[in-house]
Amino acid sequence: MRVPIEWLRDFVQFELSAAELAERLTMAGLEVEAIDSTPQGEVLVLYITPNRGDCLSILGIAREVYALLGNACQPTPLFERLNRLILTPPASEPGETPNYARVEILDPDLCPRYAARVIRDVRVAPSPAKVQNRLLAAGMRPISNMVDATNYVLLELGQPLHAFDLDTLQEHRIVVRQAREGEHIRTLDGREHAVAPPMLMICDAVRPVAVAGVMGGAETEVTLQTRNILMESAHFNPLSIRRTSRALDLRTESSYRFERFVDPNLVVAAQYRVCELIEEWTGVAAVPGILDVYPKPYAPRELTLRLARAEQLLGFAISEEEAQAVLERLNMRPQPAGGRILRVQIPMYRYEDLKREVDLVEELGRILGYERIPESPPAGVTTQGKDSPEGAFAERVRTILLSAGLQEIVSHTLEPANPLQQLSPIELRNPMSDELRYLRSSILSGLVCAADYNRRRGMTDLHLFEIGRVFHANDAPCSHQERLALGILMTGALHAPHWTGKPREADFYALKGVVEHLLAMLGIEAEFIPSLQRGEDASEEQIADPRFHPGRVADVVASSRWLGRLGELHPELQRRYELRRRVYLAEFDMEALRELAVHEVRYRPLPAQPPVLRDIAIIVEQNVPAARLFATIWQAGGEWLESVRLFDRYTGAPVPDGSHSLAFSLVFRHSERTLTDEEVNARVEAIFDALQREHGAQPRR
Repeated sequence: MRVPIEWLRDFVQFELSAAELAERLTMAGLEVEAIDSTPQGEVLVLYITPNRGDCLSILGIAREVYALLGNACQPTPLFERLNRLILTPPASEPGETPNYARVEILDPDLCPRYAARVIRDVRVAPSPAKVQNRLLAAGMRPISNMVDATNYVLLELGQPLHAFDLDTLQEHRIVVRQAREGEHIRTLDGREHAVAPPMLMICDAVRPVAVAGVMGGAETEVTLQTRNILMESAHFNPLSIRRTSRALDLRTESSYRFERFVDPNLVVAAQYRVCELIEEWTGVAAVPGILDVYPKPYAPRELTLRLARAEQLLGFAISEEEAQAVLERLNMRPQPAGGRILRVQIPMYRYEDLKREVDLVEELGRILGYERIPESPPAGVTTQGKDSPEGAFAERVRTILLSAGLQEIVSHTLEPANPLQQLSPIELRNPMSDELRYLRSSILSGLVCAADYNRRRGMTDLHLFEIGRVFHANDAPCSHQERLALGILMTGALHAPHWTGKPREADFYALKGVVEHLLAMLGIEAEFIPSLQRGEDASEEQIADPRFHPGRVADVVASSRWLGRLGELHPELQRRYELRRRVYLAEFDMEALRELAVHEVRYRPLPAQPPVLRDIAIIVEQNVPAARLFATIWQAGGEWLESVRLFDRYTGAPVPDGSHSLAFSLVFRHSERTLTDEEVNARVEAIFDALQREHGAQPRR
């Protein structure tokens, strides 16, 4: 919100400099972000919080200045006249206006109030230089006297207005209703929009002529040829305006204010003010009377304020006279009720902001000054904080993956529709944008988007992980489950280029190695099972995952429990994201990992006996998984077998087609004595026999 100091002085006279005023406003909760120097003078640039829509106007800021400075400032006659018009609006009489226009509200829930006035025989021309300068200082472009008058009142009072060319309205009617399926409207910015329920439209007898509270239509705009004007001033449901604005991707000064609640009493006050300005600038008066349709008036609100409670919350003494003076300056008309209790009438422009007694206490605190709160050290008993078990385990996993050379990323839990989502993602009822429409159902989407983002900036060697929340819908309506997930992405070279040779590219086995390292550090003994070979009790989604390459994907299972999945990104998705190098992904359920992990460190003494080393080689069909060979070797090797490592694979003559030669390094050790060659050889022969019996493997001696 830009507030020219020169314009502000039309409402309150004060001696403070712009910097001093900015300090007072900021301390009262209206943060002044900057003071701009313009040809029109100094301009305050304020950040207005969403609950203070009443401060999105010069008059609203003037009210705050008057409340803060008290006797140190002087309200002008214009301030007092407009303030009185808003607080106690006069009765609306239709007068002669029904002879020229009609207004009908078909949806009073979305439009509780609509007022229209008619101005005939106008001449559209540039507005006065002073008005143009003020609009420029406030950040608006001058257009014409009729349009500038609506923008001037919007900035001055905070009430959006719209001027229609009356002669372009079919039957000179205004109908406020929801859009109908198949309707379109071309807005003032030249864009064509398809509209649908429950979007609120301002229509004539035939078609939509404006998007209610957002932007007018091009077919009824005021031009140089316009001679008769219908001036609109209305109050709309904030939620409806917000949803329509986002659905149509239209952000305007009007929608910005209506989304934050505009005082319904401003509807008529703004009509009187804009017609007053047009008459002052052009000499043309409005048709006597106003069409004011107000089917659903707001009930007045009265709150009770206990000064003893206010003192308890703020920590300093407040006299009844002092409290009444502050509330009077805030237009709240306090009435003593005895026992240091005040009955407070809430002005309509603070209707959505002041709802409880504590809100009134806050008003007293910020106007009287938070610096009055006495300084005192905190006292009381505190308990020592610590991380939750889930958080501590996540930190443990994070440390392991960082030590493995991966980098952590943090992505948004809200995302657009994308092919990496699982099943049916949960859609927000009121998303901020299409890019933040769904709760993520997979941790992988953020990782792939990060890879795409970095690829566009020349970074193709990426080894990333993320620990975050994912969300899945339950069978019960409007319910979901939330769980912690781990995602890993690897693509590109595994290390920086070096003169000793070309760096190795990330592949399935590099990712599998990282996963094996993680599981080993967590103390989890797991096996890797091809996804298409899982048990019959697996769901269809678990068996066929379209995100992964169908022949390069595996599930990780431990103690008959599914932990996660790893594999290569499907080539179609790789092309869609324009990733030039193969991408390898892993996704794990953190809760399953935590439940199976070993949480106590276990120590064992260093071995005192020497190891016995043996290398064995076998020829086996290539369709036999290496994991099964490892399992057989461990089982046949007995308790003396300390480690097994695959160190060579060979195909070609004399190995038969469809088979390969695998060489394993075995380490045997007894904890109390030295093993003999005969004992070790017997175990090796037992391993050969088991491999041949269970897998048809032939030893190579």
